[in-house]
Amino acid sequence: MTLKQYLITMALATILCWTSWVFVIMNVNPLEGGLIAFIFFYVTLGFSCLGTSAVVIFAVYRFFLGKSMPMFRYVQKSFRDALCFSTFIILLLFLQGNNWLSLWTTGLLVGCIIFIRLFLLSIKREQAH
Repeated sequence: MTLKQYLITMALATILCWTSWVFVIMNVNPLEGGLIAFIFFYVTLGFSCLGTSAVVIFAVYRFFLGKSMPMFRYVQKSFRDALCFSTFIILLLFLQGNNWLSLWTTGLLVGCIIFIRLFLLSIKREQAH
């Protein structure tokens, strides 16, 4: 898959995800839909945030980062960062929806995401040696 195909596919998939999220917002009553309504809401919003942030972060890395890397490295790094960012946003919304969001839980969530990122980075560096 070329870079152009990847970007077009991600853009189209992201547009479809945002469309499906709007469809869920407009047509699903959370009081009547129960658990499945919330699952649809969070899944569609999560994929929408993932696609949008992956494309935006890729553009930032590609055009504003000083070093030159192969394109697949930019794609890998941007998708990994977008996954962390969208997971963070969805978890924040979930915590807020259940009235569990506070400064402490936000700090714990940020700490957990930083810990996971550092752990994965250390595994990657250890495998390289």
